[in-house]
Parts: sequence; C-alpha cells; structure tokens
Amino acid sequence: MNSTPSLDSLSRPTSVQQSARRIPAWTIPLGIAIGFALLFFALFRDRLLPAPDAEVAIVLATNSTSTAHAATSEKAASGAMLFQASGWIEPDPLPIKATSLVDGVIDTVVVLEGQDVKKDDILASLISEDAKLALATAQQNHKTLIASRDAHVAGIQSAKEKLKGFEAMAKAAAAQRGEAYDILSRFKDLPSGAVPEQEVVAAQFRVVREESQQLVAVAAAAEAKADIAQLEIETRVKQNQIQAAAIEVEKAKLALSRTVIKAPADGRVLRLIAAPGQKKMLQDNDMESSTVAILYNPKKLQVRVDVPLADAAGLQIGQAAKIRCSLLPDKVFEGVVTRITGEADIQRNTLQAKVSITDPVDQLRPEMLCRVEFMAMANAGASSTQTASVAVATWIPENAHKDGTAWVCDPESERVSKREIKVSSEKQEGLIRIVDGLRPGEWVVLSPQNLNDGQRVNPTLKQP
Repeated sequence: MNSTPSLDSLSRPTSVQQSARRIPAWTIPLGIAIGFALLFFALFRDRLLPAPDAEVAIVLATNSTSTAHAATSEKAASGAMLFQASGWIEPDPLPIKATSLVDGVIDTVVVLEGQDVKKDDILASLISEDAKLALATAQQNHKTLIASRDAHVAGIQSAKEKLKGFEAMAKAAAAQRGEAYDILSRFKDLPSGAVPEQEVVAAQFRVVREESQQLVAVAAAAEAKADIAQLEIETRVKQNQIQAAAIEVEKAKLALSRTVIKAPADGRVLRLIAAPGQKKMLQDNDMESSTVAILYNPKKLQVRVDVPLADAAGLQIGQAAKIRCSLLPDKVFEGVVTRITGEADIQRNTLQAKVSITDPVDQLRPEMLCRVEFMAMANAGASSTQTASVAVATWIPENAHKDGTAWVCDPESERVSKREIKVSSEKQEGLIRIVDGLRPGEWVVLSPQNLNDGQRVNPTLKQP
C-alpha cells in the first residue's frame, strides 16, 4: 500500500506560514506611536485638559490680643513652652575648612571621616617633588647672586688700588712738568746765544710731553673713580637682587611646607574631600576645589531651626529652649537662641533661628534631626506683655472652609490639596480666625466645588 503524502497535505502548512508572514510591516511603528501617545497622555493629561477656574485668597496674619493669646501670655509668665519646631544639628558657629593653599595632586590621606584631630595634625599631603625642585632652584639662584656680589666687591678693591697708582702717576707727571718748565724758564732768562737753540727747543718739547703725561694720568685716575662708582652701584643692585632671591627662597619653602595640609584647629572630621590622585586648585569655580577636610568642634553644636511665621513672633535672642533628638529619646538638652536670620524663606514660609546646645554629648552629629521647644523668657511681666502684643492670628474668608477642611492652592504648581483645619468662633469683616492647619501667606480656594486632591486649577487671586 503506497503511503506517499498527497500534494494538498504538503502545501497546506506552507500556505499557513505564508499567511503569517503577510502581517503588514507598518503595524510595528503604528504600535510604537500609539504607545508613546498613551504614555504622553498619561503624563500630561492634566496639561492637555482645560483647568477649572478657581478664586483664591491669601491667608492673612494680624496681631492679636485675644483670650487665646492671653493664655499664651500666662504660659510665658510661668516659663512654659510657647511653641516648637523641627531643626537640624550643625557646627556652632560655623564649620572649619582645612584648605590646600597651593595647587597640587593629593599624595596621601592620613585621616578618615569622624576621626578626632588636634591642631597641626597632618590631614593629607600633596605630591611635593615639584616644590622641592623649585626650592632648590631658588636657593641656587640666591647663591649665584651672592657670588656675583662678592665679585663686584673684589672689583671695587682692585679699582681703588688702580686709582692710587694713577694718582701717583699724576703727581709724578706734575713734578716732571714743573722741572721741565723750570729749565725752560732758565733758558729763556739767559742772554741770546748763551745756550744752543737746539737745547731750548728740546726743553720746550719736554714741557709739552710732561704736560701730556700729567693729563693722561689725571684722566686714568678719573676713569678709575668712575669704575669704582659704577661697581658700587652694581653692588647695591646685586644686594637688592640677593634680598629678592632670599624672599623667593622663603616663598619656595612656604610652598613646600604647604604641600602638607594640617588641621587648623582641634575638632572632628565632618567631611573628607580628598583622595589620592585628586587634584586641588585654588583658582576654580568649584567652592570645594581646594578643600581637603571640613572639621567641627563636637563640644560646640547648635540647631538650625525653621520656625513657621505664625510662631516666629515669639522668637527672641537669649530665649531658652529644650532640644530632643531621636537618637537619645530620653535625653533633653538645654539650649538658648543665639541668632535669628535676617531673611525669611518665602518658599517654606519660615524664619530660621540658631539654638546653641549648652552641653552636647559625643553621640550628636551634624544634620541629625531634632525637635526644639521654645520656652518663655524669664521676666514674666515684660515677656507676657510683649507676647500678647506680638501674637499672630491667622484669618481666611468664611467661604474658604467647610466642615473643618480647606482647599490650599500651591502658587507654583497651581495644584490644590485638601487640608484639615481648626476654626475658632472669632469672626470679623467676613473673615474667620484659624487656630491650626494654615500658615500666613498660603492660598486658599474660595467656595470650592468638585475639586480633586492634586488637581490643577486656574487660580485668580482675590484682592483683599
């Protein structure tokens, strides 16, 4: 029986494969385009869709002498806590930078982060071969100038000896000139014909010769004096050059000594900004381009506190504070307000204060988060009056809240978020006072309707 397959059975799979291969090629880029379109819509759909209009108003702040703030004044009189805020530990008053004062490449690093160091302890060193060669060159130049100065001094002594010889020659020439002139005078005084005419002429030539010899000796002496004066001036120049070379030697020694970076004070390494092979440069746009390490004194720490503007009116220099840190939850540190910055943070709506920690422990480290409780001042009468006079009350329009909530609009992103607030019963001129939940300067939506948390709106600021 013949089992050879038929032609239909052999051609059927081939036709299926050909139909599978006939999928249009344009479907692949179309699918990619659709995917990008969906992704774009998912990311920017709120930008593509129109944003609803929303009228907003600014949360206002006024001085208040209400009963609630009078209660705060009573707390102030008793030395209780007025308010609290979060902060971060930092060096007091400032961190200390150990800086490389010369350009170079780090050779070795001796210390590590968190290590305690003493003043003048070596932190790191730069490759010093170039500095050593520069010092050797400066020293050799200094020696060369000293030798040149000594040669000029010796030349002055030689010129002085020559001057003495020329002056002696001038005196001798003057004497011989005088003798020749005397003989010529005697010949002239004799009767005519007493002396042969030849001797008289010879006497005259001798006088001229001796005068010339005297002039030559005088000129040589003058030239010797000029040489001495020139050598003395050049010697003074060499002396000045020697002093300048000595300064260059000291500069080279200083540059060589600066290849070893030492601790400028006792402290602890807060941050190490050096590694073998790293380049350090003084003239660079990077502020840390020459910094090797940042130190701080662990016995002098402070807290950088961002105080909300609603509470900032109670800040005073010298105000006592209590500091709590999550690292030591059972430990309460005493502190005092030492500084209040001159500018508020417009983005965070806060005012920064510095609270010095009276007796910090070794476990505390910079940038640890802590909580600061600000206490009332000790002088009860003055403090209570001042606290009552500068207490801040927060107000919003009555139609900006509903059932203990308000919608806050971020002026940057123009998005709204729902926030729980505490409302008091105090009202005036269409405004209601807020006890908690809002900060002065924030935007609240008036008569909010059909809003979603995070939704983008088109805000219109209502003028007060």
